[in-house]
Order: sequence, then C-alpha cells, then structure tokens
Amino acid sequence: MQYEITIEKHWSNKTYNVALNSYESNGWGMSSGRAFDVSYNEAIKEANKQASIYNAPIIKKEGVK
Repeated sequence: MQYEITIEKHWSNKTYNVALNSYESNGWGMSSGRAFDVSYNEAIKEANKQASIYNAPIIKKEGVK
C-alpha cells in the first residue's frame, strides 16, 4: 500500500484541510481526513506528523503556500 498526505485549502479560503490518501497496487484508493479547517501552521504540523507515521510524501494542492 502506498500513502500520501495532501494539504489543500478549506472552502472558506482562509484555512486548510489535511488528508491521508492510501492507494492499493490495483489503483484503488481512499482518502481519510486528518485535520479540517485549521491554520497553515497547524496543517503543516499535522501533515509532518502523518508523513512520519506513514512514511508518506506531503503534497500541497494548488493555492497552498
């Protein structure tokens, strides 16, 4: 199983969401929210925590600092 952490803007455009995405070898995947509607600093902190647990890269979506 492969993992990646995504940081994207919340719909309010003022805060951020963090998600853990997991992919199986057959291409199927699932997204699990890890932090919702948090500041940029909190989003980075949570993304780094999840990345170290799952040994996953952090991917910033368009519009993220």
